[in-house]
Amino acid sequence: MSKNAKTSSTQDSQVDVKKPATKGSKSTAAKNKPVAKAKPSTKKLTPTVKIVQPSTVWPFQLDHVEDWAYFQGAFTPDECRKIIEIGNARIVDDSRIRGNDVAPNIRDSKNSWIMPCDDSHWIFRRVTDVIMDLNSKFFKFDLFGFIEGFQFTRYDAPGGKYDQHIDRGLNTWTRKLSFTLQLSDPKDYVGGDLELYYGKEPTVPTKEQGFVVVFPSYVMHRVTPVTKGTRYSLVAWITGPSFK
Repeated sequence: MSKNAKTSSTQDSQVDVKKPATKGSKSTAAKNKPVAKAKPSTKKLTPTVKIVQPSTVWPFQLDHVEDWAYFQGAFTPDECRKIIEIGNARIVDDSRIRGNDVAPNIRDSKNSWIMPCDDSHWIFRRVTDVIMDLNSKFFKFDLFGFIEGFQFTRYDAPGGKYDQHIDRGLNTWTRKLSFTLQLSDPKDYVGGDLELYYGKEPTVPTKEQGFVVVFPSYVMHRVTPVTKGTRYSLVAWITGPSFK
C-alpha cells in the first residue's frame, strides 16, 4: 500500500466499510464490529400525479363567417357609367347620418335612391346574383333581400368623405350584409378609399371600376376624403331575420 494512503477512522465515518486486509495497513476498525444499517424512512411518499383540466368548450359548430368578400368585374365600365347616369337623374340630396341629420363634419356627400323599376331591374338582378353567390360561399346568412333600395352616392373634392361607422342600428331593419360597387374609374379621383377595420390597421380593397365589396354590416368602415375629382359608388344593405 502506498505511504500516502489513509484508512477511514471510526470517528469520521458513521459506516465502517470493511476492506480486505493488506500487508502493512493500520486500520483502526474493530475486527468484529457490525456494519451499521440505515434506518427505514417513516416519511410518506406522495406519488406524482399529472392533473389534466377538463375542457369547458363544446361548440355546436365553428364560425365560418369571413371578414369580407369581393366580386371582380361585376359590372363593365359601360354599365358603371349607365348607373351613374341613372343615379344623377334622380333627386340628389345631402347625405344624412343616423337620426336623419346632415353632418358634413362626419359625412360629406350627395346621394339619391334607386328603386326597382323599368330602368333599374337589370341592376337589381345582377346585384342579387352577386350577393347570393358571395353569401353562399363566405357568409351563409339568412337573408330577406333589399328592403331599402340602392343608395347612389357622390363624393366631391375637396373633402367628400364618410367617417368611421357601422351600418346596423338599433330599432331598424336588421342589416346583415353591406354591399359597395365602385362606379368610378380610379383615374378620375384621388382619395376616397373604402377602409374596413378589423384591427388597428385598415383593410383597403381595390378601387377598380366595377369591383364589388361585401362585408357584414356590423364591421366598422369609412370612406377617406376625396382630394381630387369625384367618386361615385352604389351601396346597399341586405336584410334578414335578427341574428340569434
